[in-house]
Amino acid sequence: MSTETFTTTAQAQEVMPDQSASFISITVNDRAATREAIIKKVRSRSATFVDRSSWGAVKGKPKMVMDWDYTMIALHHAGRSHSCASGVEQMRAVQKGHLSQKYDDIGYHYGIDCTGQIFEGRDIRLQGSSVFKFNTGVIGIVLLENLTTPDEGGDWVAKGRVFLDSIGYSSTTLIPAVQIVALMHLIESLKSVFVIKHFGGHREYPGQASEGKICPGNIGMELVRNIRTETQLLPPPAPRE
Repeated sequence: MSTETFTTTAQAQEVMPDQSASFISITVNDRAATREAIIKKVRSRSATFVDRSSWGAVKGKPKMVMDWDYTMIALHHAGRSHSCASGVEQMRAVQKGHLSQKYDDIGYHYGIDCTGQIFEGRDIRLQGSSVFKFNTGVIGIVLLENLTTPDEGGDWVAKGRVFLDSIGYSSTTLIPAVQIVALMHLIESLKSVFVIKHFGGHREYPGQASEGKICPGNIGMELVRNIRTETQLLPPPAPRE
């Protein structure tokens, strides 16, 4: 017997003896069912999916903006201060950082750690906050490590990494194969329920380069291009008018 629940606003009715009951139309919460379908699809591909409650997510702010009918996916990396580590701790740290920046919740819909675990971020029914002024219709996925090359950023951090590279200490991260496989499982699962047309790195989306965005780094962008070739998805669209 299924343990899944659904919501309805139908009212109970009293039925008198010898009286037939009238049919009541019950509407299943389709978006909640779709969220569950995505999770089941990912798990059916033998991938590990960790929902919000399992990694200890803090509840987001009330009355957040809803979104649906997604057509785009934006790939991110966690940033230059991150490296491969416990996915649970990383998701908590990312959410804490976003909340400290006055976000309503963690900005990404999904995160993937270096072991290939897929984490639920912001509920897919809610608009993300991962692409500056371009979040409508965009699913945000973050790879939980640093995917920049040493020279990226042009600041003291980059100069320090370039120096370390010159003396034989590499700070460049290679994306684990298991993480790429998990990302592909997630993308295919999302494509099974949404008409996804575009896939791009964060900095490829309209208005991001002018904001100085280097995410998801040169290493991340190489992965983006490879995935576009494999999936035949398009680059991000032109700026909205």
